Amino acid sequence: MRIPDLVGAAIVAGLGLFLVREGGSLGFGDPTEPGSGFMFWWIGVAMLVAAAALAGFALAGAPASGPDIHPDGRMSLALACIAALAIYAVALERVGFIPTSAVLLTGLFIYVGGYRPPLAAALGIGGAFASWFLFVKLLSSNLPAGLLAGTMLGN
Repeated sequence: MRIPDLVGAAIVAGLGLFLVREGGSLGFGDPTEPGSGFMFWWIGVAMLVAAAALAGFALAGAPASGPDIHPDGRMSLALACIAALAIYAVALERVGFIPTSAVLLTGLFIYVGGYRPPLAAALGIGGAFASWFLFVKLLSSNLPAGLLAGTMLGN
């Protein structure tokens, strides 16, 4: 049993429960017009699933992740991910959803996942386009167009 992972799972589950409760109180909307609580609720559900998986691994005694490939440990990895998300949040409106998401996902696949750059780029670009298609075309949400405004990919 891995106590630090159980503590982490409890914290993630608590935040997930909070998001599910708050998302439900904000309202879901309808299938063509998602309400303001729609995303919060689903993020909370995803966090609860991740917390359950982490708790299961912790109880089974399996390591939470593979070998640490970063010489200065997990803290630098966490700080780098936080910095990448902050840059993403700042650049999202100006640059647009598709380019910023493709760069973020590619970087995360390389730095966190250890994927080779060509595969990471394919997964990052594919993930950005798949997310854009899901939210813009299927759910009729508005995403920042940025540099792609006025094109068929600019909403």
